Amino acid sequence: MAGDTPAPRPGLLVADLFSQGSAYRSRRRAGTRDWLLTFTIGGRGRYRCAGQEFVCAAGDVMLLQPGTPHDYGTDPAAGQWDFYWAHFLPRPAWAAWLLWDEATPGLRRTHVAAAADRARLGAVFDRLLCDAVGPEPWGEHLAENALEEAILLIVQAHGRAADRPLDDRVARALQEINRRYREPLTVAELAAAVHLSPSRLAHLFRAATGEAPIQMLLRLRLRQAARLLEYSTLNVAEIAAEVGFDSPFYFARQFRRQFGVSPTAYRVQPHISVP
Repeated sequence: MAGDTPAPRPGLLVADLFSQGSAYRSRRRAGTRDWLLTFTIGGRGRYRCAGQEFVCAAGDVMLLQPGTPHDYGTDPAAGQWDFYWAHFLPRPAWAAWLLWDEATPGLRRTHVAAAADRARLGAVFDRLLCDAVGPEPWGEHLAENALEEAILLIVQAHGRAADRPLDDRVARALQEINRRYREPLTVAELAAAVHLSPSRLAHLFRAATGEAPIQMLLRLRLRQAARLLEYSTLNVAEIAAEVGFDSPFYFARQFRRQFGVSPTAYRVQPHISVP
């Protein structure tokens, strides 16, 4: 939308460490198509979502779900905001680890209180940033593993995993998607596998993960396709078939919608995202 802050194209992990003055602001009236996590290490930030305002200070972790309209920036009263941020699409296993308290629909938050935990988390983010921008071919995978470690540290510090486990039926559905993403899987089949109606599964699944089951299935296929374009010599039609698409034309259309470029262009010149 006109006047909105550009958002990274969803797909690959994008992260950085920002130190911003009082003029910093990011506004997206339609939200983003990925998740956004911020970890404040100094100063204060401010989020406006659903007509409410929330301030985050050192140790606060804020998590915006896809499609959540938002307006965030430096808290004017503080004049400075220092924070790590990461745009990402979670692995299926992460769903249970992202069930933090909702400040308002679409905005989750938690707090890392202990100084030692904050220092350790900061060190993990530093490693994530080094791997994400490095020249090594496995750097992005290492960065994603670092983000997973960061999320686990946040959950451990807050004690959320034991208090709010993921619904077992959603967990089993996630396992089915992860295991069978190459197959022509339907919501009805997923629902039958976990003994729920399709509508009930869709409701529980979206509440837990922020996505519909078919959205996650499509995203996993496209994500794996991106990896194969980068690290394999398979042609586009072979990759489409490998990740579960019957039609290479449909695959190409969905890939462009997700990553903003065709599979061929992605392979030749991988996109560079801007925060």
